[in-house]
Amino acid sequence: MSTLSYLPAGSLRFSLSENGILSLEYEGTHYDRVQITRLFPFQHPDGMLSVAVQGEDGPGELGLLREISELPEEQQEQLRSYLRYKYFIPDIQKVGKVEEKLGYLYMDITTELGRKTICIADATSNLRLIHGRTVSIVDVQGNRYQVADLDALSRENRQKIELYL
Repeated sequence: MSTLSYLPAGSLRFSLSENGILSLEYEGTHYDRVQITRLFPFQHPDGMLSVAVQGEDGPGELGLLREISELPEEQQEQLRSYLRYKYFIPDIQKVGKVEEKLGYLYMDITTELGRKTICIADATSNLRLIHGRTVSIVDVQGNRYQVADLDALSRENRQKIELYL
């Protein structure tokens, strides 16, 4: 059984390539491909981050970073930029037509990226109230969407979603 290991923020030096690949200098070793995973993505997005590297035997966890804020300002921005990209979830601003066909739920939505029709299989598992009034939606392709604040939607839009919660 492995033990929980916290990484000293002062010993970490992250860098982000133009292609968005994160690397790390830690204790005299350079790691080319580093994966940062939020352990509590909704409750604590800037804390308790798993730092893993790709090794010959597959990925392995180096340890946990307690808080992004423990890093120097430049490092914080690089990590936040990486996490914004990795965890990009379009926010649904409006819900149009919703219909069920052959066990699938089709929703016309408008996000900050524009209008789109999404298909959701098993709405009870893939359309969920996850934290406070935040709703998470996963479509059949694995794309994630969210309603950051259900109460911020119009009553009509809110009712279209609440029907499946």
